[in-house]
Amino acid sequence: MSGDSSNRDDAEFEIQVDWGRDEIIPDNTYEAMFVSQETIKGTFGAKLKITFKILTYGDFFEKQINAWYNVTDLMCPVGKNRRVKAPKGSKLVSQMLSLGYLNSRKDRLSTKVFKNKILLIKTRTVIKDGRQKKLHELQKYSVVDDILGEKK
Repeated sequence: MSGDSSNRDDAEFEIQVDWGRDEIIPDNTYEAMFVSQETIKGTFGAKLKITFKILTYGDFFEKQINAWYNVTDLMCPVGKNRRVKAPKGSKLVSQMLSLGYLNSRKDRLSTKVFKNKILLIKTRTVIKDGRQKKLHELQKYSVVDDILGEKK
C-alpha cells in the first residue's frame, strides 16, 4: 500500500453539511402568498413542495417557507410545473377544497387556487425526522402546517 493517507482507516473525513435555507419561524398564523411549486422524489415517496412567502410584517416578513404534501404518483419527471396524483382524502386535496376550488372536472385540481391570493397559513416547527426520532436543535426547521383560508 502506498503512503496515501486518504485510504487508511484512521484518516479523518471532513463532512460538509448542507443546512439548506430553512430556518425556525415561530409556530403562529401568518399572511402569505404562493411563490413556487416543485415535485420531488423524497425518501419516503413522491412529494409536492409549495413555497410561500410570509407577508405579515415583523421579523419574518418576506421569509420563504415550504408546505410539503405526500402524493401517490409523479406523472411527469420531477421539477417545476408537473402533474401529480393525490388521493381524495389527502391534505393537499382537503386544503384546495377548503379554499373553494372546484372546477368542472372533479378529477383534476390545479395549484392555481394558491396563486394571486393572500392566504392565512399556520406554521409548525419540525422536531422529529421521518422515523420519529428527535432532531437536534440545529436540525429543526419550520413548515406550513395548514392553510386556514384566504384573507378577506
